Amino acid sequence: MEKEIKRIVRRLWVEYLLVWLLALAIVLLYEAGVMEEGLWAYDGQICYLLQTAVVLLTLCAIPASLKMFGLVMERRVSVLPHAEALVSYQRWSEIRLALIAIVVFVGLSVYYTTLSSIGGLCALVALLASFFCLPGADKLKHELKMDDAA
Repeated sequence: MEKEIKRIVRRLWVEYLLVWLLALAIVLLYEAGVMEEGLWAYDGQICYLLQTAVVLLTLCAIPASLKMFGLVMERRVSVLPHAEALVSYQRWSEIRLALIAIVVFVGLSVYYTTLSSIGGLCALVALLASFFCLPGADKLKHELKMDDAA
C-alpha cells in the first residue's frame, strides 16, 4: 500500500510542477516575442469580453475545484476500499489541478493579448489556489482517513 501511495504522490507532484512550468513557458514565450502580445489590446469590445470571461471563469472554477474536491473526498472516495480510493483520489486530484491550470493558462493568455492586468490577476489567483493542491503522502492518508487505520 505504501508503495502505491508513493507512486501516486510522485505522479501528482510531476503534474503539479508541469502546470507551473507550462505557466512559466507561456510567460517566457510572450516576453521573448515568440507569441504576439497585444493582439486584441485596441479592440475594446473583445477586451471587455475576454476580461469578463476570464473573471467569470476564475470565480467559478477556483471555488468549484477546491470545494468539489473536499465534498467528493468526504462523501464518496473515503468510503471506498483503500485500493479503489487511491485510484479515485488520484483522478479527482488531477481534475482539480486541471481546472486550476485552465484558469492559469487562460488568464495569462488574456493578460498578454489584451495588455490588461485583469488576466494576470486571475492567473495569479489560480496559481495561489494551486498551493491547496500540493500533493503529499500524509495529506493523502488524512483525506482518505487511512492515517488512523494503520
